[in-house]
Amino acid sequence: MVSKSTGNWCQLLLNKIVFITGGAGHIAKAIAKTCYAHGACLVLGDLDLEKTNKVKDEILENENDKENRILVVELDVTNETSIQQAVQATLDKWKTIDVLLNTAAIATVGNIEEVTTESWSRVFDVNVRGYALMAKYIAPIFKKQNSGSIVNIASTLGLIAIPNAVPYSATKGAIIQLTRNLALDLGSFNIRVNSVSPSGINATTTYEIGESVGMNKNQLDEFIKGKCLQRVCQPEEVANLFVFLASNLCPFMTGANLVLDGGSTIA
Repeated sequence: MVSKSTGNWCQLLLNKIVFITGGAGHIAKAIAKTCYAHGACLVLGDLDLEKTNKVKDEILENENDKENRILVVELDVTNETSIQQAVQATLDKWKTIDVLLNTAAIATVGNIEEVTTESWSRVFDVNVRGYALMAKYIAPIFKKQNSGSIVNIASTLGLIAIPNAVPYSATKGAIIQLTRNLALDLGSFNIRVNSVSPSGINATTTYEIGESVGMNKNQLDEFIKGKCLQRVCQPEEVANLFVFLASNLCPFMTGANLVLDGGSTIA
Protein backbone atom coordinates (compact mmCIF):
# COMPACT_ATOMS: atom_id res chain seq x y z
CA MET A 1 0.00 0.00 0.00
CA VAL A 2 1.41 3.41 -0.99
CA SER A 3 1.21 6.02 1.78
CA LYS A 4 -0.11 9.38 0.68
CA SER A 5 1.42 12.73 1.57
CA THR A 6 -1.68 14.48 2.79
CA GLY A 7 -2.28 17.12 5.43
CA ASN A 8 -1.24 20.64 6.23
CA TRP A 9 1.96 21.67 4.44
CA CYS A 10 2.87 23.69 7.54
CA GLN A 11 2.56 20.62 9.76
CA LEU A 12 4.51 17.98 7.88
CA LEU A 13 5.70 16.33 11.10
CA LEU A 14 2.61 16.83 13.23
CA ASN A 15 2.85 14.72 16.42
CA LYS A 16 5.90 12.86 15.11
CA ILE A 17 8.56 12.05 17.71
CA VAL A 18 11.84 13.26 16.20
CA PHE A 19 15.14 12.30 17.86
CA ILE A 20 18.04 14.62 16.93
CA THR A 21 21.63 13.77 17.86
CA GLY A 22 24.20 16.53 18.32
CA GLY A 23 21.35 18.70 19.54
CA ALA A 24 23.57 21.56 20.68
CA GLY A 25 25.08 22.08 17.23
CA HIS A 26 24.45 24.97 14.87
CA ILE A 27 22.91 22.81 12.15
CA ALA A 28 20.94 20.73 14.65
CA LYS A 29 19.44 23.92 16.06
CA ALA A 30 18.14 24.94 12.64
CA ILE A 31 16.79 21.43 12.07
CA ALA A 32 15.13 21.38 15.49
CA LYS A 33 13.49 24.77 14.94
CA THR A 34 12.11 23.71 11.57
CA CYS A 35 10.87 20.34 12.82
CA TYR A 36 9.17 22.04 15.76
CA ALA A 37 7.51 24.51 13.42
CA HIS A 38 6.16 21.53 11.48
CA GLY A 39 4.48 20.12 14.59
CA ALA A 40 7.07 17.59 15.76
CA CYS A 41 7.84 16.59 19.32
CA LEU A 42 11.61 16.84 19.72
CA VAL A 43 14.29 14.91 21.55
CA LEU A 44 17.53 16.88 21.61
CA GLY A 45 20.45 14.65 22.55
CA ASP A 46 23.92 15.98 23.29
CA LEU A 47 26.74 15.79 25.84
CA ASP A 48 26.56 19.55 26.42
CA LEU A 49 23.29 19.90 28.30
CA GLU A 50 23.79 23.61 28.96
CA LYS A 51 24.06 24.45 25.25
CA THR A 52 21.26 22.05 24.36
CA ASN A 53 18.92 23.65 26.88
CA LYS A 54 19.77 27.02 25.34
CA VAL A 55 18.68 25.62 21.97
CA LYS A 56 15.43 24.51 23.59
CA ASP A 57 14.91 27.94 25.16
CA GLU A 58 15.58 29.65 21.83
CA ILE A 59 13.03 27.47 20.05
CA LEU A 60 10.43 28.20 22.73
CA GLU A 61 11.24 31.90 23.01
CA ASN A 62 8.07 32.98 21.25
CA GLU A 63 6.07 29.81 21.82
CA ASN A 64 3.56 28.71 24.44
CA ASP A 65 4.71 25.11 24.83
CA LYS A 66 1.84 23.85 26.96
CA GLU A 67 2.24 20.41 25.42
CA ASN A 68 5.89 20.20 26.53
CA ARG A 69 7.06 19.12 23.08
CA ILE A 70 10.83 19.26 23.66
CA LEU A 71 12.84 16.78 25.70
CA VAL A 72 16.56 17.36 26.34
CA VAL A 73 18.61 14.24 27.09
CA GLU A 74 22.28 13.69 27.82
CA LEU A 75 23.73 11.68 24.96
CA ASP A 76 27.15 10.35 24.05
CA VAL A 77 26.72 8.67 20.66
CA THR A 78 29.93 6.70 21.20
CA ASN A 79 28.60 5.07 24.37
CA GLU A 80 25.96 2.35 24.10
CA THR A 81 24.74 2.76 27.68
CA SER A 82 24.23 6.48 27.11
CA ILE A 83 22.28 5.76 23.91
CA GLN A 84 20.08 3.18 25.63
CA GLN A 85 19.31 5.59 28.47
CA ALA A 86 18.43 8.42 26.06
CA VAL A 87 16.18 6.14 24.01
CA GLN A 88 14.47 4.86 27.16
CA ALA A 89 13.89 8.41 28.41
CA THR A 90 12.16 9.13 25.11
CA LEU A 91 10.00 6.03 25.35
CA ASP A 92 9.09 6.88 28.94
CA LYS A 93 7.76 10.23 27.77
CA TRP A 94 6.23 9.48 24.36
CA LYS A 95 6.14 5.66 24.07
CA THR A 96 7.71 5.65 20.61
CA ILE A 97 10.11 7.33 18.15
CA ASP A 98 9.18 8.09 14.54
CA VAL A 99 12.27 9.79 13.11
CA LEU A 100 16.01 9.67 13.81
CA LEU A 101 18.11 12.59 12.59
CA ASN A 102 21.84 11.94 13.01
CA THR A 103 23.68 15.27 13.06
CA ALA A 104 26.35 14.73 15.74
CA ALA A 105 29.76 15.29 14.16
CA ILE A 106 33.28 16.49 14.78
CA ALA A 107 35.75 17.84 12.22
CA THR A 108 39.21 16.28 12.36
CA VAL A 109 41.49 17.53 9.60
CA GLY A 110 45.17 17.41 8.73
CA ASN A 111 47.52 15.58 6.40
CA ILE A 112 48.01 11.85 6.68
CA GLU A 113 51.37 12.15 8.45
CA GLU A 114 50.07 14.43 11.20
CA VAL A 115 46.75 12.90 12.24
CA THR A 116 47.14 10.75 15.34
CA THR A 117 45.66 7.30 15.86
CA GLU A 118 43.56 8.75 18.67
CA SER A 119 42.17 11.42 16.34
CA TRP A 120 41.30 8.81 13.72
CA SER A 121 39.48 6.73 16.32
CA ARG A 122 37.59 9.69 17.75
CA VAL A 123 36.33 11.07 14.44
CA PHE A 124 35.12 7.65 13.28
CA ASP A 125 33.58 6.90 16.68
CA VAL A 126 31.44 10.05 16.56
CA ASN A 127 30.78 10.50 12.84
CA VAL A 128 30.25 6.89 11.77
CA ARG A 129 30.06 4.43 14.64
CA GLY A 130 27.77 6.81 16.53
CA TYR A 131 25.30 6.86 13.64
CA ALA A 132 25.36 3.06 13.43
CA LEU A 133 24.80 2.69 17.17
CA MET A 134 21.86 5.09 17.12
CA ALA A 135 20.31 3.03 14.32
CA LYS A 136 21.03 -0.16 16.25
CA TYR A 137 18.93 0.91 19.22
CA ILE A 138 16.16 2.76 17.39
CA ALA A 139 15.64 0.31 14.51
CA PRO A 140 13.81 -2.22 16.77
CA ILE A 141 11.27 0.50 17.64
CA PHE A 142 10.78 1.28 13.96
CA LYS A 143 10.46 -2.41 13.11
CA LYS A 144 7.79 -2.92 15.75
CA GLN A 145 5.64 -0.13 14.31
CA ASN A 146 6.58 -0.99 10.69
CA SER A 147 7.60 2.58 9.92
CA GLY A 148 10.39 5.04 10.51
CA SER A 149 12.77 7.45 8.85
CA ILE A 150 16.49 7.91 9.46
CA VAL A 151 18.33 10.88 7.99
CA ASN A 152 22.13 11.12 8.32
CA ILE A 153 24.15 14.24 7.68
CA ALA A 154 27.04 13.55 5.32
CA SER A 155 28.90 16.12 3.21
CA THR A 156 30.09 16.87 -0.29
CA LEU A 157 33.51 16.04 1.17
CA GLY A 158 32.32 12.45 1.09
CA LEU A 159 32.10 12.82 -2.69
CA ILE A 160 35.06 15.01 -3.61
CA ALA A 161 38.54 15.54 -2.19
CA ILE A 162 40.19 18.65 -0.80
CA PRO A 163 43.69 18.92 0.69
CA ASN A 164 44.32 18.03 4.34
CA ALA A 165 40.84 16.73 5.12
CA VAL A 166 41.45 12.98 4.98
CA PRO A 167 39.85 11.92 8.32
CA TYR A 168 36.74 14.08 8.06
CA SER A 169 36.19 13.29 4.37
CA ALA A 170 36.64 9.57 4.99
CA THR A 171 33.91 9.59 7.64
CA LYS A 172 31.51 11.41 5.34
CA GLY A 173 32.07 8.90 2.56
CA ALA A 174 31.47 6.14 5.10
CA ILE A 175 28.18 7.74 6.17
CA ILE A 176 26.91 7.74 2.59
CA GLN A 177 27.65 4.01 2.28
CA LEU A 178 26.29 3.29 5.77
CA THR A 179 23.06 4.96 4.67
CA ARG A 180 22.77 2.75 1.59
CA ASN A 181 23.37 -0.44 3.52
CA LEU A 182 20.93 0.46 6.28
CA ALA A 183 18.33 1.31 3.64
CA LEU A 184 18.78 -2.14 2.12
CA ASP A 185 18.65 -3.99 5.43
CA LEU A 186 15.69 -2.08 6.89
CA GLY A 187 13.57 -1.47 3.80
CA SER A 188 11.38 -4.55 4.25
CA PHE A 189 10.18 -3.04 7.54
CA ASN A 190 9.05 0.17 5.81
CA ILE A 191 12.00 2.04 7.30
CA ARG A 192 13.58 4.64 5.04
CA VAL A 193 17.21 5.72 5.40
CA ASN A 194 18.65 8.68 3.51
CA SER A 195 21.53 11.12 3.82
CA VAL A 196 22.08 14.78 3.07
CA SER A 197 25.40 16.07 1.72
CA PRO A 198 25.68 19.84 2.08
CA SER A 199 28.66 21.79 0.81
CA GLY A 200 30.09 24.66 2.82
CA ILE A 201 27.50 25.72 5.40
CA ASN A 202 27.45 29.06 7.16
CA ALA A 203 28.68 27.40 10.35
CA THR A 204 31.86 27.07 12.40
CA THR A 205 32.87 23.67 10.99
CA THR A 206 33.05 24.98 7.42
CA TYR A 207 35.50 27.70 8.34
CA GLU A 208 37.57 25.32 10.47
CA ILE A 209 37.99 23.07 7.45
CA GLY A 210 38.78 26.11 5.31
CA GLU A 211 41.57 27.06 7.71
CA SER A 212 43.01 23.55 7.43
CA VAL A 213 43.58 24.10 3.71
CA GLY A 214 45.02 27.57 4.22
CA MET A 215 41.89 29.68 3.64
CA ASN A 216 40.64 32.28 6.08
CA LYS A 217 36.94 33.18 6.18
CA ASN A 218 37.20 35.91 3.54
CA GLN A 219 39.22 33.71 1.19
CA LEU A 220 36.76 30.83 1.59
CA ASP A 221 33.81 33.13 0.93
CA GLU A 222 35.49 34.41 -2.24
CA PHE A 223 36.21 30.84 -3.37
CA ILE A 224 32.56 29.89 -2.86
CA LYS A 225 31.42 32.93 -4.85
CA GLY A 226 33.13 31.40 -7.86
CA LYS A 227 30.64 28.52 -7.83
CA CYS A 228 27.17 28.32 -9.43
CA LEU A 229 25.01 30.05 -6.82
CA GLN A 230 27.92 32.07 -5.41
CA ARG A 231 27.17 31.72 -1.70
CA VAL A 232 27.38 29.33 1.23
CA CYS A 233 24.54 27.05 2.21
CA GLN A 234 22.42 28.28 5.11
CA PRO A 235 21.58 25.92 8.01
CA GLU A 236 17.87 26.56 7.43
CA GLU A 237 18.20 25.14 3.91
CA VAL A 238 19.68 21.95 5.32
CA ALA A 239 16.85 21.86 7.85
CA ASN A 240 14.20 22.06 5.12
CA LEU A 241 15.71 19.07 3.35
CA PHE A 242 15.80 17.08 6.59
CA VAL A 243 12.10 17.80 7.12
CA PHE A 244 11.35 16.70 3.56
CA LEU A 245 13.12 13.37 4.09
CA ALA A 246 11.62 12.83 7.54
CA SER A 247 8.07 13.51 6.38
CA ASN A 248 5.64 11.56 4.21
CA LEU A 249 6.32 13.78 1.21
CA CYS A 250 8.79 11.22 -0.16
CA PRO A 251 7.59 7.77 0.99
CA PHE A 252 9.36 6.01 -1.90
CA MET A 253 12.78 7.57 -1.33
CA THR A 254 15.35 5.49 0.50
CA GLY A 255 19.09 4.87 0.17
CA ALA A 256 19.47 8.29 -1.42
CA ASN A 257 22.17 10.86 -0.79
CA LEU A 258 20.75 14.30 -1.57
CA VAL A 259 23.44 16.82 -2.49
CA LEU A 260 22.77 20.37 -1.32
CA ASP A 261 25.71 22.31 -2.66
CA GLY A 262 24.52 25.15 -4.88
CA GLY A 263 26.21 23.39 -7.78
CA SER A 264 29.67 23.49 -6.21
CA THR A 265 30.53 19.90 -7.13
CA ILE A 266 29.67 20.28 -10.82
CA ALA A 267 32.12 23.07 -11.62
